[in-house]
Amino acid sequence: MLQETIDLFAYYNFPRGDAKGGYLRCFRHSPMPEMSRTLLRPAMLVFPGGGYSALSQREEEPVATEFYAAGYDAFTLKYDLAPACYPLQLQEAAMAVAYLHENAEKLCLLPDKIAAAGFSAGGHLLGCVFALWDDPAVRAVLGDRCAAARPDAAVFGYPVVTSDPRVWHEGSFVNFCGGKVNADDYSIEKKVRRGCPPAFIWGNTPDDCVPAQNFVRLYAACLEQGVPAELHIFRDGWHGMSVCNEEVSGLPLPPACTYSQPWLPLCKNFLCTLGFAVRERA
Repeated sequence: MLQETIDLFAYYNFPRGDAKGGYLRCFRHSPMPEMSRTLLRPAMLVFPGGGYSALSQREEEPVATEFYAAGYDAFTLKYDLAPACYPLQLQEAAMAVAYLHENAEKLCLLPDKIAAAGFSAGGHLLGCVFALWDDPAVRAVLGDRCAAARPDAAVFGYPVVTSDPRVWHEGSFVNFCGGKVNADDYSIEKKVRRGCPPAFIWGNTPDDCVPAQNFVRLYAACLEQGVPAELHIFRDGWHGMSVCNEEVSGLPLPPACTYSQPWLPLCKNFLCTLGFAVRERA
């Protein structure tokens, strides 16, 4: 495995200011010259959750390694946290997706198979590049190349979606907006449009942190706009289940984890039907 960390601010020559994040961690397959061939791989970029006040370890490397084992080159983003707020996190997410698109040839990635996965507040951040890849904050970094910040597929795990105070995750919106922008302008279900990439969405009915209405509203918005989407809401479980294995849930493995674990093979199959698979360079 090849591991490195990319300073996205340095790469894009964009002023870092007080930013503490903007680092892309890479988990790439080592080339094997003895095989006399070059493999091109899909990419999976992971945005962990944490309410924009922390980065959840269980939603970072454990997710990346699951997709690495499935043949993807995997990446995780360390983004800024409160009191840092808009536009910083959005700019860091946009730079991460754009970096993978713009360096696909060098990294031996399939240039049109750059997926991203976001969990909880990381799902909200994913939603921003999923639907708002041409936001003024993104244009400030990428200019007319802002379309490179749009992933080719999006995987939403129990995402923060709506600013509706009846079902929102208030802390995520407060931390993201920081009093600088209106929460309704970053309520993802209101921003879904034609041209958004295919979306896989999953969560749990009993989620008492991010209510399941968030997941339903995102799916309904995709349906209304003609965006290919798949929704799985498991009747058991809780918020923050990540990959539902012993590493993130402990031993003995709770029955709800076994019940919700199928989201991973379902997701991988969803992506496979979209062409996310290892290929040999011609």
